[in-house]
Amino acid sequence: MIEKDFVVLFNAFWYRDFPITKHKEEISRRALWTTHIASTVKQCADHLGLFTCFETGGKTDAVIEYSNAKKWAKIEWEWREPKLEKVNEIKKLAEAAFKDESEVCIFIGYSNKKDHEKNLEAIGEQWKNLNKPLLVFLVTFERKNKKRKFYLLQTHYFHGTHKEMLREQKALPWEVEGTKWLSG
Repeated sequence: MIEKDFVVLFNAFWYRDFPITKHKEEISRRALWTTHIASTVKQCADHLGLFTCFETGGKTDAVIEYSNAKKWAKIEWEWREPKLEKVNEIKKLAEAAFKDESEVCIFIGYSNKKDHEKNLEAIGEQWKNLNKPLLVFLVTFERKNKKRKFYLLQTHYFHGTHKEMLREQKALPWEVEGTKWLSG
C-alpha cells in the first residue's frame, strides 16, 4: 500500500537535511520549515517513483502524481495550528477529496502540546464525512521565548469518523537514541 510507504519514507526523510542544528535551534523561522517540508515530500515521491508538482491543482502546496498524470495525493502544509479558523488547509483538502481529485490527502502541520487534542478534533471534525484517507503529520511543540521547541513528529490517519495514530518519533534528530545525530 503506497500510503504506508509514504508514511515510512516521510518519517525517515524528516531527519535528512534537517534545517537546524543542535547548537543553533532557530525553530521559529517559518521559511526553513516550508522548504524542509517541500524537500521531504519530494524525496518521498521520488523514492516511490512518482512526480511532485508544487503550487498546482487549485493552489495546492503539492500534488504527487503517477507517470500518467493521475493524482495520487494532494498535500497542504501550514505553520499555524489546525484549530485556528484562519487555517483552511484541511477544508481545501476536504473539498478535493469530495471532488475525488486524488486517492489520498495529506496535511503537514504543527500542534502546540497544550492544544494537541483540540487540533486533532478540529481535523477530525472537518474530515468526518469523507470516505477518503487523510494522512496527518503533526509536529508537537511548546513555546520557549517566543520560539517553538519541537518534541514529537506524530503521524495520524483519518478516514471518515475513524482516526488513529500510526506512529510517533522525536521531532529533532539529535534526540533519537543510537543515531549519528545524538553524539557531538
